[in-house]
Amino acid sequence: MKHAITKLPMASANWLYLLLCFPIVDYVLRKFVPISFISSLWDEGVLIVLLLFCVTPFLRGARIVPGIKHVFSAFFVLGLGMTVADMSNVDASVEGFRAIYEYVLTFFIGFYLIASEEQLAKFMKMLGLVSFIVAFIGVMQVVLGVQTPEAWVNAGESTRTRAFSIVTSPNVLGSFMAFASPLAIGLFLNSKDKKERIVWAIVSLTTIAALLFTMSRGAWFAFGFVVFVGCYLWKKRLTLYLALAAIVLAAGLSFVPHMPVLSTVKDRIGTLFTAEYLEKSESDGRIARWKNSYYEMMKEPLFGKGLGHYGGAVGSRHFGTIYSDSYLFKTIAETGILGTGLLLTLMFMGLRYALRFAQERRKSPHYFLYVGIFCGLLAAALHNMVENIFEVPFMSTYFWLTTGFLVGLLAEKTLQKQR
Repeated sequence: MKHAITKLPMASANWLYLLLCFPIVDYVLRKFVPISFISSLWDEGVLIVLLLFCVTPFLRGARIVPGIKHVFSAFFVLGLGMTVADMSNVDASVEGFRAIYEYVLTFFIGFYLIASEEQLAKFMKMLGLVSFIVAFIGVMQVVLGVQTPEAWVNAGESTRTRAFSIVTSPNVLGSFMAFASPLAIGLFLNSKDKKERIVWAIVSLTTIAALLFTMSRGAWFAFGFVVFVGCYLWKKRLTLYLALAAIVLAAGLSFVPHMPVLSTVKDRIGTLFTAEYLEKSESDGRIARWKNSYYEMMKEPLFGKGLGHYGGAVGSRHFGTIYSDSYLFKTIAETGILGTGLLLTLMFMGLRYALRFAQERRKSPHYFLYVGIFCGLLAAALHNMVENIFEVPFMSTYFWLTTGFLVGLLAEKTLQKQR
């Protein structure tokens, strides 16, 4: 027993399980451990340990990183160059570099440390259970009528309660649920055991309910889009039926009498298409913030204002800038055309590899899981267009780590074919 306990820290999988519990571990440490040093830096410690585990397979050349490595290299070189370019604001530059690049490194952790498809399935089940705990707390907040902080409720709206669980905000919870729900659905479709199917059906319904209760329109649209994508990848004809059902549902909502949840959903979506919303958004809302980010980029089109200088948490702390409400526009303002182009290329290539892996494993017993993972990654990427989602450490970690898992397994399969 003692020998087994001493071996626990020596297994990279155990550290990966800890990282997959990111939002729960982070909340517990910040809420119940009165040592700020531990609660603030625990994730960096875990990342360092996992990167050390990557040294041996890297030196051994066990896996060859595909073409995405060249874009990664260019992205990191650009970031380092921009960090040292503005020494007058070195604190903001270093913190801005860390906020962007630290969690991107988890791609390589996933790439080198994933061992097999069976191990990936275990990791995704852990992630599914974590999402269920977070989702359940969010659902119970709405059921119990927990008051949502005023900052997350728009003036004039009828709803006063939005699920936010243990994460930063309703929008972040919405993004997490849009990422996790396709994964949970994939695990449900993958399951052969009846009891296991019931478990993952409950997880799927809970995460979807939490997504609905966040009242996050961006997350709703991202999830709705990836549902169509997932159905198209599975059975193209199913997409047509789903589209017809969506049209009927949308038309039916306009005739639904006042009901607590459905009426709120109808109001939240309906306000997007009103002249009043557009006018407000252009004056001091999202559209105005996106325009301001674009104008900041135009002052220095190639390189932008600099890392940590605009549109996010670092820019707010150091320069008093407002959030851009879009990770894309934040990146446009801070890194210009070059940085934004490289980041979008990285995300596109990662999604393309994930899609390729899912398509090549169509006859695999884990096929639905792979489609679910791809759809979850796509939902997170899309939601970044309208929210600063990658500013949240656990969301950035989940995206890049999971992408690394799939690219690592794809590289392993390619190597086996060559042999």
